[in-house]
Amino acid sequence: MARWLVTGCSTGFGREIARAALEDGHSVVVTARRADAVADLVDEFGDRTLAVALDVTDAAQIAASVTS
Repeated sequence: MARWLVTGCSTGFGREIARAALEDGHSVVVTARRADAVADLVDEFGDRTLAVALDVTDAAQIAASVTS
């Protein structure tokens, strides 16, 4: 299985894409401005998820999330 990095996982398309990938057995780095906004995905899917705080307008956060 693949590892995905999906932005905007707290709501909307990002959340649905992350959920679909997780349900298909992939590992997903789930990102949101606040990592606690995606804690439920980590609780549900366990070690196949990694929650990372990411504001896509912050270049330093982008670099840090890619190296996670």
